Amino acid sequence: MTDTVCYRHPDRPAGVRCQRCDKPICPECMKSAAVGFQCPNCFSDGVKSVPRTRTSLGGIQRGNPQIVTMTLLAINILVFIAVRVGSSQIVNDLVLVPVLVESEPWRLLTSAFTHVQIFHIFANLFMLYQVGPPLEQMLGRTRFIILYVLSALGGSVAVWFLAAPVSATLGASGAVLGLVGALLVISRARGMDVTWILGYVAVTAVISVLLPNISWQGHLGGFVVGAAVAWVFLQDTKRRRNHKART
Repeated sequence: MTDTVCYRHPDRPAGVRCQRCDKPICPECMKSAAVGFQCPNCFSDGVKSVPRTRTSLGGIQRGNPQIVTMTLLAINILVFIAVRVGSSQIVNDLVLVPVLVESEPWRLLTSAFTHVQIFHIFANLFMLYQVGPPLEQMLGRTRFIILYVLSALGGSVAVWFLAAPVSATLGASGAVLGLVGALLVISRARGMDVTWILGYVAVTAVISVLLPNISWQGHLGGFVVGAAVAWVFLQDTKRRRNHKART
């Protein structure tokens, strides 16, 4: 015990000294560490010095490996509800119309979270729920977000350049196909069975070409970008492992 005052709160008596810097600290500043108590500054420095656990594909491993997927699901559902119960202007401001992109570029992203038909959103979110969690667990939150957003933008950019200038496109299909493309690349690299993925891609390709009002451009753009991003992540992971093996 000590009868001095806390170095962070001079008006308060100190109960103990920090185990790292030996400065007196009051009960409010006492942070429980592996051995004794530490002041907030030393405790924070100690946490930062602990090596972060990485996922199998180089991302930072955190708790709840589904939180990003669930957040994306929630955003899509909330936008769907807003579109269904709100005015028609809402969907008009969100959908992707190629001729409007230069003046309203946000449509490249907002269109990927917009649905009008129940079957459309169900099909997209069902696949997001299937492939999202395993990818998020392998990649980590940050890399998974990067993959999803770039896939969505990849699909939208393909629509922008390849679709009719006044056509209207919406839906998370490009982003979801990007996740499927990424899962295909990662699974192939790991020697896993990819039969169901190839089957899904084949069926989606046939539907995209044969049925009207389906954006094959968005599907193709999202798939290609998602596969490319996954390849980049794999190369980065390989580089990290090689560097670690040499050191």
